[in-house]
Amino acid sequence: MKNVEELFSKVLVVALLFAGAVTAQAQSEITLLAPSPTRRPLDRILANFQAKSGQKVKVTYSGARTTTQMVAKGDALDVSLVVAPVTGAVTSGAVIPSSMTLVASYQTAVVVPKGAPKPDISNAAAVKKALLAAKAIGYEDPEFATAGQGPAEAIKNLGIGDQIASKSRLCANNTTYSPGSTTCFDPAGGAGTRSTRTLQKGLMSGDIDIGLPYLSDILPDKDKFTIVGVLPHDVYTPTGIVGFISTRASNPAAAKALLQYLLSPEAQAIFKEEGLEPHK
Repeated sequence: MKNVEELFSKVLVVALLFAGAVTAQAQSEITLLAPSPTRRPLDRILANFQAKSGQKVKVTYSGARTTTQMVAKGDALDVSLVVAPVTGAVTSGAVIPSSMTLVASYQTAVVVPKGAPKPDISNAAAVKKALLAAKAIGYEDPEFATAGQGPAEAIKNLGIGDQIASKSRLCANNTTYSPGSTTCFDPAGGAGTRSTRTLQKGLMSGDIDIGLPYLSDILPDKDKFTIVGVLPHDVYTPTGIVGFISTRASNPAAAKALLQYLLSPEAQAIFKEEGLEPHK
């Protein structure tokens, strides 16, 4: 009987130690919510952070607009990166407003077909002239994608919306017309003008002669197009990626360390390499 009791005690101690280790591991794991367009730089940055800090980061990627909506509904993770505007996130009660940190920004690129002349985009007047001279301008529909916010703002600020409406090609993920792809269409021409060409394919075919995508989205295919540059700041404001710490973070200190690491020179250099504008 004594041997049985001793064996039971040993098993119990091992079980408690194992449970404690599992609990400690769970507590040391930081959860991160991030927009999918940041996956390339963040995968690199998080690998560095984990190696340096010993903290494990479990990241959930979702659509850029979806992440903002999730936080606004109260579904923030330990650290959440959302795309501006962030009013809904701040007022949700799910995040600490004072933790709001601009991490980096999406830049809107000006792209033309490979071999095509490069338009001057050095200032607002030059961009306006280039867009008015274009045959077809392609960009994401701002109603569906955050990548369309920059182009829409630029066109509004330049006051040329009516003048280029007939040659604008808005693109949006649309499973009704083309499952798994992007549909670009002429908003002035009706549903019959929809196609299953992506913005990239439209540029390659010459159907679109100026594209306005996120620079970070187009960089992986840079050899297929000519990236003229990014829209100047006097035309639009790059779309900010803003970080918050959750009010329910399991380890607030670790969450803060991760958010601060995203501002480190090492992390910011990676954001820049991947086409995002670093924090200033």
